Amino acid sequence: MRRIIPLALSFALLLSVTALGAGGLTAEQRQEDLDYLYSTLRDNHPNLFANTPESVFLSKKAEIESRLSETDDVTFLLDLMSLAALAGDSHTMLSFDTSLCHIYPVGLSRFGEEWVAAVLPEAYSAYLGTRVAAVNGLTMTEVTEKLAPLLASDNAVRLRRQVEQAFGIAELFAYAGITEEGGPLLLTLAGEDGASHEISLTALPAANRSAWPELSQLTPNASAPTAAQNRYYFSLPVGDAYYIQYNTCMEDPELPMEEFVEQVAADLAAGDYGKVLIDLRNNGGGSDGVLVPLLLYLAPMVRTGAIELWGLIGEATFSSAVINAMEIREMGGFLAGEPSGGSVDHFGAVNTFTLPHSGLRGQYSTRYISLADYLSCAVGLGVTPIQPDLTVSQTLTDYLSGRDTAVEAVAAMEEPFTPAAAPGRPLSRGEFTALLRQSVGAEADAGVIETPFGDLFPFNAYVPDVAWAAELGVVNGVAEGVFDPARTITLAEAAVMVERYLSAAGVTLPVLREDAAPPAAPWAAEAVEAAWSQGLLPEGMAAQTPLCRADGEQLLERLAEALTANP
Repeated sequence: MRRIIPLALSFALLLSVTALGAGGLTAEQRQEDLDYLYSTLRDNHPNLFANTPESVFLSKKAEIESRLSETDDVTFLLDLMSLAALAGDSHTMLSFDTSLCHIYPVGLSRFGEEWVAAVLPEAYSAYLGTRVAAVNGLTMTEVTEKLAPLLASDNAVRLRRQVEQAFGIAELFAYAGITEEGGPLLLTLAGEDGASHEISLTALPAANRSAWPELSQLTPNASAPTAAQNRYYFSLPVGDAYYIQYNTCMEDPELPMEEFVEQVAADLAAGDYGKVLIDLRNNGGGSDGVLVPLLLYLAPMVRTGAIELWGLIGEATFSSAVINAMEIREMGGFLAGEPSGGSVDHFGAVNTFTLPHSGLRGQYSTRYISLADYLSCAVGLGVTPIQPDLTVSQTLTDYLSGRDTAVEAVAAMEEPFTPAAAPGRPLSRGEFTALLRQSVGAEADAGVIETPFGDLFPFNAYVPDVAWAAELGVVNGVAEGVFDPARTITLAEAAVMVERYLSAAGVTLPVLREDAAPPAAPWAAEAVEAAWSQGLLPEGMAAQTPLCRADGEQLLERLAEALTANP
C-alpha cells in the first residue's frame, strides 16, 4: 500500500462543465436546456426510442419540468442525465460537473465477481483489499440497480464499469436513494478471517481536494510487465509468447502503426513465438482501422498455423476496440479474459453538443453498427458483450504480487487451443466456402488478401478460400463485387456451390435417388435437383432454409464420401 491523494475518484466518463455561475440557473434556463437536450437527441440519434418508448421519455421530461422552479442545479443535471440514459445506448450520454459535488473518499475495484476496497482514508488502510459486502445495507447488485437509471449503458458489463467509475459521488448516491442527502456512506467489509467490519465515511467537497485527509490505495508489491501503461501501443516477449498492448484505437504520432508493424515483424522473425497476444483490455475505442496493418501482417501466419493469435478483452474494452476484438476472432484468433464492456452490435459514431445555459456537454450516436453485417462470428450475437473463448479473471493475489493472470494463463498453454463446439451456430457464406475447400482437399494461398469482392476484410480467415472458389467459378457473388460473406448460407446456395465445384473439377456423381427434390428458385433449381439426386442434401429441409454449422458439415461430409467413392 502507498499513500496517495488521488487525482480522480469521480466519474471518469463524465466531462466537466464550467458555465454554471454562483447564481445558478433560472427555471426558464432549465426549461430551455431540457428542451434542447430532448430535441437534440430525438432529432439526431438514429433511433432514440429503440430501447425505451417515446412515451417514457416524455413522461420523464414532464416529471423534470414539474420541479424546475424548486430544484437545485446539481439535481437538475442528474435529472438530465437520467433522461439521456433512457436511450439505453452506451455512447449517448451527458457530462456532469463533479466539482459541484461532494465525494466519499473511497474507490472500489473488481476481481472476478468480487468488489474490494481499493481506496480508503489512511485511518482505514488495514481494510484495503477486503471484500465489500454491503453499502448502506445494500449489496453491490442492489447498488448497481439503483444507479442504473442514471448511467449510460447497453449491457450489464458496461453498467458495472460505470458504477465502478461513479462510485462515491455523494449527490449521485443520494439521488439514487443509496444514501441520505448529506448522510454518511456505510461500508460493510468482509475480511479474510470471516469477520465483518463497518466503516462510516463522510462526503468531502470535490472542489477542495487539497483539504482532504491523506488516502491510501491498494497497490501491488510489484508491477507486471503487461500492466496498463500510458502509451498508444508497445510490445514485449512474455515467455514463448509475443505480447502487444494496444490501449487506444489511435495512431501514435511518434510511432506510426506501419513502423510499429515493422518492429513487430523484426521481433517475430528474430524470435520463436508460438503465440501473439493483442491486449485490448484497456482500450476504449477510437478508429478501428488503425490496427488493420498489424492484422494484415499477422493474417498469413494465423492461417497457416505458424502462430496462435489471441486477443485479450475485459470490461474496459469498448467501442472500436470491440470491433478489433471481433476482427481477431474472425481471422481465426481467439479471445481471453472477461466479457467486454462494449456490445458486439451497438450505436456509435458519436457527435457532441453543449446545452446553452448550463454548459453541460454531451454526445449522441449517429448510426447503428451491426457487426453481423460484416463478420461471420458476430451473427446472432446482437447487443451483448463479447464472451471470451477462454474466461480468465485477474485475481487479487496475482495483482498484489505483480502478476497478470490472463496473460500468464494464455502464455502457459502448451497445446493448441480448441474452442467449444457450436454446431447450432449460423453458418455464413464465407465459412461454408472454407469448409467446402477443406472437404475436397484443395489448397489455397494463405497469403492472399484480395478477392474479386470488395466486401471481405483482407485479413479474414476465409479470404484465401473465397479467392480459390472465385478462380474456379464456384462463387460469383450476389452482385458485382459483392459476396455478402457474413450472411447465413441457405441450402440452395450451398447446393449451387457444390455443383459448381463438381463441374469445375470434372466430376460426375452417380444418381442415387429419383424422387422429387425440394422446390427451389429458378437460379438454384437445377443445382438443388442434382445435389438431391446425388444424395448430398438432407431430407426434410426446404431449399431456402438457412444452414447451421452442423448442417453444412453434414452436407460436405456426404460430398467428401461421394468423391472418395467416385474419384
